[in-house]
Amino acid sequence: MKNYRIYFLTLLAISFGFMACSDEETDTEKPLITLNNPQNETYFHPGDEIDFDADFSDNVALKQIKIDIHIAEGHEHKSAVEEGEWHWDTIVDLSGQSMRQQFDIPVPLATEHGEYHFIVYATDEAGNESFQAILIDVDYAL
Repeated sequence: MKNYRIYFLTLLAISFGFMACSDEETDTEKPLITLNNPQNETYFHPGDEIDFDADFSDNVALKQIKIDIHIAEGHEHKSAVEEGEWHWDTIVDLSGQSMRQQFDIPVPLATEHGEYHFIVYATDEAGNESFQAILIDVDYAL
């Protein structure tokens, strides 16, 4: 009888140990993006530089950001870029719970005028993603 009691108590202790391990919380919170610059519907000329400035934060850990700029006309997201259409993208690795990113993005001289989508994505270590999208305009004369 004593052997059964020891066996039962051992089994019970192991079961509680497994339950304690499964109580780990999963990160489901998306990172936050504060896009300081550029502002929505800002105008740029071909040859200008866009002053990118944004703050990123996450409750656990940031992983990376992606910036995607492409023509907005027709709202077609296609893989082929037509002549004169400007498409720019980059990925930047991040770390920690908060970071500020600032850099210049050149607008090529041959950029076709029009509206462009400017989309900023942020991903955390758990794979949660958020994004912020604005429109910018490229024009020859203002």
